[in-house]
Amino acid sequence: MKIYFTLFCVILFSFSLHSQNDWLSLPREDTLHVNTNIDSVTFLNFSTQPKGRLIIFKDPKVDEITKFIGREKDLVNGVKIDGYRIQIFFDESKTVAQSQKAAFINSYPEYKAYIDYMAPNYRVRVGNFRTKLEAEKLKQELISIYPTCIVIKDKIELPKIELDSNTNH
Repeated sequence: MKIYFTLFCVILFSFSLHSQNDWLSLPREDTLHVNTNIDSVTFLNFSTQPKGRLIIFKDPKVDEITKFIGREKDLVNGVKIDGYRIQIFFDESKTVAQSQKAAFINSYPEYKAYIDYMAPNYRVRVGNFRTKLEAEKLKQELISIYPTCIVIKDKIELPKIELDSNTNH
């Protein structure tokens, strides 16, 4: 049995050596056909007219959605200007930050509170102050409740202009 297996391996090995010799040989000249008369740029005729039609059916709401998404971010979120806010709290837990925001709004309903995320912390910031002096005034009130509060330069919402009830428009 060992003799048959050895004989089989020798025959298989000899065929593989023969096939590798064919791989290295170049084709004979009479079998090589290369057409050198064709210029590849002129062969690709780009001036031909397309042969087909494409009909696109789309919902008209697609244009509205595209316009809405393409708007400036300021139009969606409102115009923002340079100003100051007070950062009263930051933590890795979003739920803790939300509870701190709710506690602040409960105590100071006249000021807006915002939560934003800057990895790895959620920050609670309050107020929309045009000057640092206005922010420092509220900070002095809050420092006993929130000892780590600080005034931070931020983009703020435009202040609302209240109309006089005596003025006729």
